[in-house]
Amino acid sequence: MSDNQVPKKKTVIDAGKVSSTLDLQSFLPYRMYRLAAQMSQSGHKLSDLLMQTGVQIGEREWRVISVLGSYGGLTNSHVAEALRTDAATVTRGVKVLKELGFVATRNSKKDRRKVLIYLTQDGADFHDRITPKRIETGDLIEGCFSVDEKEQLHHLLNKLDRHLYHLENELEDEWE
Repeated sequence: MSDNQVPKKKTVIDAGKVSSTLDLQSFLPYRMYRLAAQMSQSGHKLSDLLMQTGVQIGEREWRVISVLGSYGGLTNSHVAEALRTDAATVTRGVKVLKELGFVATRNSKKDRRKVLIYLTQDGADFHDRITPKRIETGDLIEGCFSVDEKEQLHHLLNKLDRHLYHLENELEDEWE
């Protein structure tokens, strides 16, 4: 630095101060989010299983396959509801799966807007390549619980699911 240059003054920005704090370890939405993220990285990671097949699909498409494998043929809106996602996301996934020959669709005779989506035999075979490893991962994750604890956990999760469903419907502003 030469003698006639003035050193630049550093700008100090004060950190913001919050007025209310959140104990993240006891905040259920945060805990559930963290557990879901941890579970997705446990056991046989879905992204690795899909990559090993050599088939170019992502987790979005796999979720559609897994729902159809569990419930059979469903409409787009029913798949979206099962996945807690929007119909457009399901439509994009179904498009990819149709191109691969993993799903097929049928239009309703009563309402042409309704479309039934179902697995083809190739889709069912793909489902059966991945699902055993996903079941194994589920077993690994639940391995820390006794039978009674698993029953209690599922009871509590079902109770929470019902509660959230009621909250969602109570808070919707579409009803007069």
